[in-house]
Amino acid sequence: MVEGRSAEAVRDRPAGPAVGRLAPTKYWLLAWLAFLPIALARAENFSESDTFWQIRTGILTLEAGKIPTVDPFSWTAAGEPWTLNSWGFNVLLAGVYNFGGLPGVALICAVIVLAIFGLVLLLARNLGASAAVAGWLLFPASLVLIIWFSARPHLVDYLAVLVLITILRRMLDAPSLRQLCALALLITVWVNVHAASLLGVAIVGGTLVLAGLQRNTRRRVGWLSGALVLALLCSLANPYGIGIFSQTTQVKAASTVITEWQPLNLADPRQLVPFALGLVALVIAARRREIVFSAALVVSLAGSVAAMRIIPILLLVSLPILMSAASHPVVLRYFESRRRMLAQCGSLAVAAVIVLVAINLPGVGRPDPAIYPTEAIRAIPDGCTLFNDYLVGGLVILQRPDVRVSLDSRNDLYGADRVNNFMRFIEKGDGDLSERLSGADCVLVPPSSGLARSLRADPHWKLETDESAAALFVRVPGT
Repeated sequence: MVEGRSAEAVRDRPAGPAVGRLAPTKYWLLAWLAFLPIALARAENFSESDTFWQIRTGILTLEAGKIPTVDPFSWTAAGEPWTLNSWGFNVLLAGVYNFGGLPGVALICAVIVLAIFGLVLLLARNLGASAAVAGWLLFPASLVLIIWFSARPHLVDYLAVLVLITILRRMLDAPSLRQLCALALLITVWVNVHAASLLGVAIVGGTLVLAGLQRNTRRRVGWLSGALVLALLCSLANPYGIGIFSQTTQVKAASTVITEWQPLNLADPRQLVPFALGLVALVIAARRREIVFSAALVVSLAGSVAAMRIIPILLLVSLPILMSAASHPVVLRYFESRRRMLAQCGSLAVAAVIVLVAINLPGVGRPDPAIYPTEAIRAIPDGCTLFNDYLVGGLVILQRPDVRVSLDSRNDLYGADRVNNFMRFIEKGDGDLSERLSGADCVLVPPSSGLARSLRADPHWKLETDESAAALFVRVPGT
């Protein structure tokens, strides 16, 4: 039984490119495997600074047998309290890194991305979508989403939201203790891998409210009330208890300089289009009385308005609904009449991605050379106290644990004021350099920055290496 729709309605659709659960499993499997090259494409290089310090933090956690409580990596915030919102993900990355290095980390994250694609298609199938239509809609959507599929704990959020929707839909259909146990396990794992499980609690709460508003689902209010209480309790099953939620607020407040934490900007087509698709999906879900999807879309839309980092979740939740709506008899007849052409075009598109992946596969897991100066990082003198640019701090922490950084992407640790001050100083390079760089033995900043220009003219500093991504300066002994 498809929620909010009769099985007869699904059976009445034309056979064509088979619809939903009526389609042979092999069609859905082929649609899913077609996205393997895209998952690998995102794994080819790392462009997010968070990944690197998260790996090093995981290694430190494994070695010490406990989660760090104060900053161990910088000299500007050394010893200050530090709350980790993704300690479980850090440990996972560290374990993979110890076994397979950065390529191993890249590949395990590609597996998570492939699982996300699989869940989107599974939900679309359960909603009665056509395998062909679902595959064709997922392809352009994946090209939009690919920038968000970096090796960070947000991947777990994308996966967890889709799993949560699956559990709640089954609970509405035929509730049981098994679903409550699955929900408890999901939230407990989620909050410890990445402390974004409050999003899941909101979706459960939204489902409860919407179920109570509809006559045919009011009988599930008791089960959903229990699910909400259970989700809240399991969210507290983390090393910080209720403090994990205030830490989320602290991260947002300290990350105003980061684009993904900024409010929705409808002037940006990359934000406008997914947001508009989310609104369309919400209208469709509401008309079909798809309670769980409606709740998830409302929460995702509200979250996207507050911070654009929720946009990929909004798009992923929207896709199964849009795929199902697009599997209209008219569309299916068109697909049937153009079966050969669409198959050829799809094969060419997948082949093109495969070629690009094959060309770049030898560099899988490499730090993006346009951003990260790996040679300059290797050239940093042993034990140097480094004043560095925001982006490179994470890689320095991973590759040079003997070096203390001035800044990295742990915004909640440094605070917005400190981050802004450091970044302005690097950009302009003005003021008293001896005072601003007091305590630093080395400087690693973009070669075009104001600070790099000032240091080139300062006799107290020597240019050690000069790459396109960064220039390394070392303090002249005795100055």
